[in-house]
Amino acid sequence: ASPSGYPALQATRRRLPCWSRLDEILDVLDRHRVVLIAGETGCGKSTQVPQYLLDSVPGVNLLVTQPRRIAAISLAERVAQERCEQVGGVVGYNIHMDKKMSKDTRCTFCTTGVFRRRLLGDPQLRGVTHVVIDEVHERELHSDY
Repeated sequence: ASPSGYPALQATRRRLPCWSRLDEILDVLDRHRVVLIAGETGCGKSTQVPQYLLDSVPGVNLLVTQPRRIAAISLAERVAQERCEQVGGVVGYNIHMDKKMSKDTRCTFCTTGVFRRRLLGDPQLRGVTHVVIDEVHERELHSDY
């Protein structure tokens, strides 16, 4: 049985423009190593694409970069809420000097700085199956690197 608020959250997700492109997004992600997804603000790119991967790819372990700390935390909270889960379970975050993650975390929202440090320490990103670089148009030192 799902939590009482789950059906309402799913109805809200289905109204997002991104939802109507779910099959297309998954198909393109399956066929290509690099994909650029563009859409209007609020269409669901940042919250839905990670969930599509969580729900559709066996063994997925993704990193989702954000240019700002507050965005990484807020998006992790939103995605966990939509999944009726607690932050730090399947969905977590890792920002400078703060993180909520566990052995169960398979979707980590992190700042571009944390991602850069991880990449420098482990260029192969062992254990990571997908990297989502969100807000790629916002140029700054860490993302340009």
